[in-house]
Amino acid sequence: MPRKNFNPKNFELDVDHPWTMAIHTNDMVVLNPQLDLDHPDDLDAQTTVSLNHIRKLLADIDCEVSDITNLRVSYVNKGDVDEDTYRQSILDQMRDLKGATLEMVPFDRLVLPELLVEICTYAMRRQTDEVIPKVSCDPGGLYHPGLPLSQGVKCGQMIYAGEQVARAPDGTVLRPGDIVGQCSVILDQLTYVLAGLDADLSDVVRLNIFYDASTSPSDWAACLRQLKARFGDAAPSLTAIPLPQLFPSGKQIMLSAWAMRGQDGVRLKKRHSEADDNITRPGPTMWRHAVACEDMIFAGGISTVCADGTVGAMGDQIAQTKQTMMRIGTLMNDLGGSLQDVHKTNSYYVLSTVDEFNSNLQTRSDCFEKPGPGSVGLPLDSLSYSGQRIEVEAILVKDK
Repeated sequence: MPRKNFNPKNFELDVDHPWTMAIHTNDMVVLNPQLDLDHPDDLDAQTTVSLNHIRKLLADIDCEVSDITNLRVSYVNKGDVDEDTYRQSILDQMRDLKGATLEMVPFDRLVLPELLVEICTYAMRRQTDEVIPKVSCDPGGLYHPGLPLSQGVKCGQMIYAGEQVARAPDGTVLRPGDIVGQCSVILDQLTYVLAGLDADLSDVVRLNIFYDASTSPSDWAACLRQLKARFGDAAPSLTAIPLPQLFPSGKQIMLSAWAMRGQDGVRLKKRHSEADDNITRPGPTMWRHAVACEDMIFAGGISTVCADGTVGAMGDQIAQTKQTMMRIGTLMNDLGGSLQDVHKTNSYYVLSTVDEFNSNLQTRSDCFEKPGPGSVGLPLDSLSYSGQRIEVEAILVKDK
């Protein structure tokens, strides 16, 4: 079904941008991150307004909150926010969620000084207005983030495994401070969740990992070896981002995954692109630059870091942004899409000022014609490589 775009003005930016607030293609609905600039420095108020924006956007495109399959909450936490309490406050306002997954991602700042939260939303509904049934999975013995959330949900041929963390059912952090041990725990959990939805690691197409930025290179290499051993030759696209800290204290790593399996249980064929063989992978060469499955294409963690570990355009944020977006376009073209077809970009960058943010936003905006994708930009003090200034993940849905 053809792509439908919806673009109300919930807030204004200082840059003339092509970003689209809501996109509905085939069965997939992608909402641009919702935020609130009218209540500076007030996390609770910004969260409520953002959730109300999500409700209104969904209603405007003939969808409902119960169609949501995944929420990602990127919020500011410098140790002054109890993440479990904050999560519960979100759930208390979204009781009509049904079989959705949630990710809580803490940053020490967002793109504007007064901004404390941005919420990205993915939902599924047929363009014929038909509701797509969901199957939820909540294996016993695992930490549960709270009702009405699920550890995993299958909707059509899409499978969403929510935030996997090394915590006991009572919330106690398992193997605190041990990222290698926690990596093993969350990979076991991911395997259990997928199995409960009649899928396995071979079906994963998109893997996101957030880990403690203080992790030693040797410990991170050990985590990557575990991932290689688990996924083997069926590796997905991977975006792995270091964060200043995770919560609660002692948590070192978390992951979420999207997988795809036919509604009849048949495994779907995955294709991958290495069209730009100068792009590095975050560790062993098993990781795919981009993976295509059915009508979806996922490009993971693209940057100017080269295959030999050097950083192209060292320290130059504008040049790195241009080269990164060109690489994403090359990968999309190789798999039958195009940069203009992209539905969502998640950009992680090293920026210090609002002017730098606007410059980066303008550079990314110049890569698209209106109507463009949804886009979120999240600032960090550093990325995985010295001199690296940006890393971008992209999701594309091709018209059927």
